[in-house]
Amino acid sequence: MSTAELVLRLLVAAGLGAVVGVERQLSDEAAGFRTHLLVAMGSALFALVSIQAAHDTRIAAQVVTGIGFLGAGAILRSGTTVHGIATAASLWVVAAVGMATAFGDWVGALVATAVAVVVLRMVKKLEANLLRRWRTRRAELVLGLEPAQDVDALVRRISAAGMLVRGVECRDGEAGRSVRLSLEVPAHLSPDSAADAARPLAQVRELTWSA
Repeated sequence: MSTAELVLRLLVAAGLGAVVGVERQLSDEAAGFRTHLLVAMGSALFALVSIQAAHDTRIAAQVVTGIGFLGAGAILRSGTTVHGIATAASLWVVAAVGMATAFGDWVGALVATAVAVVVLRMVKKLEANLLRRWRTRRAELVLGLEPAQDVDALVRRISAAGMLVRGVECRDGEAGRSVRLSLEVPAHLSPDSAADAARPLAQVRELTWSA
């Protein structure tokens, strides 16, 4: 392999890694432009060394192992929430892109880079939209109900509005009957929808919900 071709492969690997790194940088991830560029170029260099060393695949294999440690460093845990898994995966991908470039697989490297950017940028928005659509929130609705009113009719009315009634608690007191409903509200509905559905049959006293 000539020196010019070696330099070209290193530069292409660095450029493709930088493309993925820009997306991570725009997402405010700690491992951004520089990290992805260096990982891609470094893995390419290791692969080129393996080529020069009579295709000693052990060198390239060590890149796969080493990138796992670097990716693990990008994963952060805060309570029950884990951040950085996508960035760890993108580092793993750009390492593979760098190696593919070094071995002359230009098409594979370009396709992998394009797919990685699309997945990181576009699929994230799709996932967020789906979660907003299907995720539910818990809500508590406290109502004042006349003794003659039917609690089952109230439950049916709220269920028909698209909410799931998880629990019903009734208490009779001097101020009349108090009904507490435990609800699951789909993300695309406002918890106020439950109060709106109940108002024709009962007096709304309190509405609380989790974010």
